[in-house]
Amino acid sequence: MSDFERIRRRLDERLAPPHSLQIEAARIRQAAVTLLLRDDQRATELLIIKRAEREGDPWSGHLALPGGRAEPQDEDLLVTAARETYEEVGIDLFDEGRFIGQLPLLKPNNPRLPQIEITPLVALAPSQLSFRLSEEVDDVLWLPIGQLKREGLSAVYEMRFGNLVKKWPAYPSPLGPIWGITERILSDFLSLLDSE
Repeated sequence: MSDFERIRRRLDERLAPPHSLQIEAARIRQAAVTLLLRDDQRATELLIIKRAEREGDPWSGHLALPGGRAEPQDEDLLVTAARETYEEVGIDLFDEGRFIGQLPLLKPNNPRLPQIEITPLVALAPSQLSFRLSEEVDDVLWLPIGQLKREGLSAVYEMRFGNLVKKWPAYPSPLGPIWGITERILSDFLSLLDSE
């Protein structure tokens, strides 16, 4: 059995099916992100994007998953995730069956960040794909899941506030540390793959 087949079997057993995807704009701002998986023959990989540096963007330059805020024209959060993935990296996930499950909802822990509810969705990449990056994305990286599990939260992200330096746990990657909400999503996802 291949690495991808083992991971798919474990996800089929443990991953919650997509649910509660209705957009409730009157209740809270909502967003959806896509944890996109592909079978690279040697290993199962997931897509990480490096967000472009942009004035006024609280997540400027961060490593993240493709995704963004729900728009009024979106039918539900599945459409939000597919639309944002297509807009940001040019990968079409609108086909039936691409989304295989949902991780727990998250909100930013930092009260200075916009209050938003984030729905992480897990999807399978099309077998044939090519990237078309938007101006919101500087770079992309396929990161092996096995590497993430092996290395764990072995990196640190530091931010200076005057004389104070704050540190957050992070996953290492060739593009820099993966921290914050993306780290929390990856930790939730990787916990599904742990042995019982």
